[in-house]
Amino acid sequence: MSREPEQLDLLDWIAAQEARETVPRPHPASAPFRTEEDPAPVLLTRVDPACNMRRFYSVALARSLWGECGVVRHWGRIGTPGQRRTDWYDGVPDAERALGSLLRAKRRRGYRA
Repeated sequence: MSREPEQLDLLDWIAAQEARETVPRPHPASAPFRTEEDPAPVLLTRVDPACNMRRFYSVALARSLWGECGVVRHWGRIGTPGQRRTDWYDGVPDAERALGSLLRAKRRRGYRA
């Protein structure tokens, strides 16, 4: 009898992270179809108390069951479930270029690791 690993609810996980006053990190199972050779998700945050701004932006590579490579984006206000979007590409180089482009754009806007 094999047991599936317990999957945490994202809100519970974020609440636990904020209780320790650290930046929320996405649960490893949150990126669909991640494989061991895929790099870990990159988490960026933008916090400005003067503007009441507390945002997160996570980007990761993922693979479909049919071999397509995608870029999974997860963003929102820290402490909320946020939104998720996956864009699929024909090959890994295209997906890596898109991931790099997204990271550069977010860093220009003030997001930091």
